[in-house]
Amino acid sequence: MADEQNMDACRLNRFSSDRRGLRSPNNAEEGQALVLAIGLCALALVTISVVMAVSAVNMKARQLLAVADGAVVAAVDEFDFVAVGGAPKIQLTTSQVRHGVERYVADIKASNRIDNLDIRSIHILPGGQGAELVLAGSVDPPIVGWIVPSGIPIEVTASAQTVLSR
Repeated sequence: MADEQNMDACRLNRFSSDRRGLRSPNNAEEGQALVLAIGLCALALVTISVVMAVSAVNMKARQLLAVADGAVVAAVDEFDFVAVGGAPKIQLTTSQVRHGVERYVADIKASNRIDNLDIRSIHILPGGQGAELVLAGSVDPPIVGWIVPSGIPIEVTASAQTVLSR
């Protein structure tokens, strides 16, 4: 019976020491979950910031492309008729197209929606019946805009052609 009491005492001591070990402030793994949670939150915030910035750049690029498409279509309507061998032919010049693009951009007030809007280049397509336009601008992405204070540059190309038909 003394042996049984000793065994019970040993079990009780082992149980109470295990319980004290779990609650001890000297436990090496205490606080690790907090560091992990903070790290995961930081990673989530960075991911959200990057996704928002990429979305903003994509949206502005699409908006700039819509402006470029409309401008080049409006500009190729600024053509002259010329007679080549008795047949009428459309003839575009760079100055006509530039004037048409500038008027379209001013009419829709595109510079209010797109920062640093610039007409980079205008090329007349072979045959003189169409044009290619390159517009540029910049985007200030949300949240991470302080990283690139001058904005992220965007550039789009659009082309249009006028065809005579009967």
